[in-house]
Amino acid sequence: MKNTLLLLFLALATATESYAQAMSVTDDGLDKVVLAVDLDGLAMANLEMKQELKLTEDQYSKVAALNELRFTKMVEAEHTYAANDVLRSNSVRKINIQCDQTLKEVLDEQQMRQFMELEGRFHMQLVSENEE
Repeated sequence: MKNTLLLLFLALATATESYAQAMSVTDDGLDKVVLAVDLDGLAMANLEMKQELKLTEDQYSKVAALNELRFTKMVEAEHTYAANDVLRSNSVRKINIQCDQTLKEVLDEQQMRQFMELEGRFHMQLVSENEE
């Protein structure tokens, strides 16, 4: 009985492994395209926001300028408060709140909601609004 169960288990494992190896990866082409694109964090954020939020050209130019300012401030905060995690975290939080306030003037309500969900900060928006 033990031998039969062992053989059955080995046959099942072999069949599963064979099936998995036979499957082709469908996004190899996409991976090559993504790796071929040379974008830094700022350009990637701008591109993602343009596509995901369906920005108009006017909105895109304002958002790109705001993102550049935000990334510059973030880098400054990282260097200034490199030794103090609490101050760095507070500084980044303040930068995000300031940029969110400016974004509210550029984006409509639905776009702002999508932006906060993309950032993973949708629930934090409610907290930051109460603190002001």
